[in-house]
Amino acid sequence: MFTAHARLKSVVGYTTQGIAGGKLNCVALQFADVGGSGDVASISNLVTSGLSAGVYDTMNTDAPCIMIYDGIGGYNYLYYISDAYDADGNEVTAWADGGGNAISGEQPLGTGFWLRIPEGTCDTGSLTESGMVGEAASTTIDIAAGLTLAGNPYPTAINMSKVETSGLVAGVYDTMNTDAPCIMIYDGVGGYNYFYYISDAYDAGGDEVTAWADGGGNAVTGEIAAPGKAFWARSATAGKLTFTL
Repeated sequence: MFTAHARLKSVVGYTTQGIAGGKLNCVALQFADVGGSGDVASISNLVTSGLSAGVYDTMNTDAPCIMIYDGIGGYNYLYYISDAYDADGNEVTAWADGGGNAISGEQPLGTGFWLRIPEGTCDTGSLTESGMVGEAASTTIDIAAGLTLAGNPYPTAINMSKVETSGLVAGVYDTMNTDAPCIMIYDGVGGYNYFYYISDAYDAGGDEVTAWADGGGNAVTGEIAAPGKAFWARSATAGKLTFTL
């Protein structure tokens, strides 16, 4: 088992997310760099412990890999290797691009990505997002028309009653599988849990409301995405999701 730790302000402590070796894990960039902008996080600050680095020549098969969705059906790949080259030409152990160059770029806070750990390369270890929780009480993530791989930007679970939408067109229950914006949360074993944004959901009092709903059309008000978890957002139109603490 490979465990991801997200470093928080001392008043909060740590969140811990289990990451399994030999499979895909859906992870989110949660925290901004210390002293940096509050709306970006750097993959170069992912600090590993106990995770076996691959080498450039065989990194496609033996290196831990971060896969960031490009929005058009493909992925950008980053590999954890022991023979990456930094900006000064020195050989270092780092996350690298396909050319073996150590990366230092930033991604928007709440970016989701797949983390692939090759079978047999890691029995126990940790991935630390070096940084701090953003000061903002809310974070807005852009949702593209089609699919977006987004993530929980906070050290607490996402509560669906506090997720606001902008630009997303609500569907209806009878056809929500095809026409409603949808959040798909990977269950860790090859499947997904689905939540739909519809105009005829039923709240706890039996009233019809526009809300995120489960497969039965019931408005969802509980926590659905744990700290550090990513999810797919599917929508026919571009829009925004705003998460509020």
